Amino acid sequence: MTDPPDQAGQTQRTADPRPRADGDGEFARAVAMCAADAGFLAGLERILRQADRDAARQGFECRQCGRCCRFGQFGHRLYVTAGELALMLQLAPGQAPAASPEARRCPYQDQARCLARAGRALGCRLFFCDPSADGWFRDAYERFHQQIKLLHAAHGLPYVYADFLAFFSG
Repeated sequence: MTDPPDQAGQTQRTADPRPRADGDGEFARAVAMCAADAGFLAGLERILRQADRDAARQGFECRQCGRCCRFGQFGHRLYVTAGELALMLQLAPGQAPAASPEARRCPYQDQARCLARAGRALGCRLFFCDPSADGWFRDAYERFHQQIKLLHAAHGLPYVYADFLAFFSG
């Protein structure tokens, strides 16, 4: 089994290809477990803030153009861990996603504005429309993603890595 491509269309390498959403609620159960662990969520926020700082140090910044949020239109796919989705849902609780997965558009996108900006996933934080960021993105994503996997393990939480829109497909 190969790993799915990330938001930039690159195949992610992971040590354990097993943890995938199985369509029967595994992803939703894992998200709920992550959401219930405040220590885990605090640790995840620290990792994501560090990713933001690393991107800023590299000179990359989100232009808030919304291009990367229109997954289907630009050939992007966003994969997230259960923990990332739990944090997003916690930090954007009043923003009920309405977009259908068939549209391949982020349900938290309102024009070019991200309604879940504070809790956005690692791929959203590290992917930039600037082509010069591509090589940096792959390396940084893998490094921070590994930290997130280790955080799941440290808290005894299931690591599930799945297409972001799969959670919203019911």
